[in-house]
Amino acid sequence: MFPTLYHFLYDLTGISLPFLKVVNTFGFFVAMSIGAAFWAMSAEFDRKTLQGIFAKVKVKQVTGVGVEWSEYAVSGLMAFVFGYKILYLMVETGDGFSPQDHVFSTEGSWLFGIGAMAFSLWRTWVTDKKQRGETPSESIVEMNASARMSNITTIALLSGFLGAKVFHLLETPSEIHWETILVDLLTSGGWTFYGGLICGAAGVLWYTNKHGMHWRDVFDAGGPAMMLSYGLGRFGCHFSGDGDWGIANLKPNPGLPDWAWAYKYPHNVLGKDYASTGMEMIPGCSGEYCYQLAVPVYPTPLYEALMALGLFAVMWFVLRKRNLAPFQMFSAYMMMAGLERMLIESIREHGVSLYNVAGMSFSQAQMISLALMLFGVLGWIWAGKSPRTLEVQQKVD
Repeated sequence: MFPTLYHFLYDLTGISLPFLKVVNTFGFFVAMSIGAAFWAMSAEFDRKTLQGIFAKVKVKQVTGVGVEWSEYAVSGLMAFVFGYKILYLMVETGDGFSPQDHVFSTEGSWLFGIGAMAFSLWRTWVTDKKQRGETPSESIVEMNASARMSNITTIALLSGFLGAKVFHLLETPSEIHWETILVDLLTSGGWTFYGGLICGAAGVLWYTNKHGMHWRDVFDAGGPAMMLSYGLGRFGCHFSGDGDWGIANLKPNPGLPDWAWAYKYPHNVLGKDYASTGMEMIPGCSGEYCYQLAVPVYPTPLYEALMALGLFAVMWFVLRKRNLAPFQMFSAYMMMAGLERMLIESIREHGVSLYNVAGMSFSQAQMISLALMLFGVLGWIWAGKSPRTLEVQQKVD
């Protein structure tokens, strides 16, 4: 396993770049998944703009005007923080130094901070000088709906972050301390996934509806993006060994590599903190991340990643070429995502989240998967009875 990008590069090439210890493998793949989702949804917004489903965005462009003082302040401040903290963590990589333990501390390098700020202010000044040398003009430019993606992403992240924190606090009222409620909302611990999903989706729908985008088309644009993002995120779970693996697998290997059949997740990120839950020391290993599972398990995150990417390919290269009714693409996403998770749950570690229904046991994820498939089927049928208006359909055709 590769807890950080340092371990990833060193294991594959033998090259040691200690400053890469600051980048968690899981976090790296999460960033990749967000970027991939941004790309996929932007491409769908562009396609729907060309089809006449989404209106073009009118943007005012101004030339010949210098940089505002606020831009100097923001760029300088961000550069200082980057130099003071990030560059410091990249350089301070002696034995036993764990960058993750120092991310939220006040430690840093004033030299790097001031240097980065000076460089940023110089670059801003060069841009300012260039802009002031141009002839002042103002024009209105029409752009595709993807021009709104930056705002949509910002709203999704902020509302999703707050939703995940608020739902967690509502689920665990014992953790609510009104005198420090703002600090509790901004700390890194305690998240509820569905709270972030609900509030993130609500924020996006509020913004897109405000700008004349029908919610069914927005959901359709987000379906492939969500599938792609999920697949890449699952690679992060697998390569970091975050504990979201399958049940024990002691069956004979059919000829696959260990990492694809029965894997012990060596050097996983859980380490000694989970030593009492089936971990063992790796013989001959010293330093951080020297634990592995005592019993090999199914590498379910890898299976999910591959299935999700395969389903994304179906959505992207097959379903997008079909003349689907509004909301059918997202309905297909719900059916496929639910089926994928339902299948993987048969070999996945459930923990204690088991429910008995009509004499049968279901995990929480299986119940959610069933609901997703049901809503997907109903959504597909309902959407098929609600085609586009003739005017828009002619533009699509």
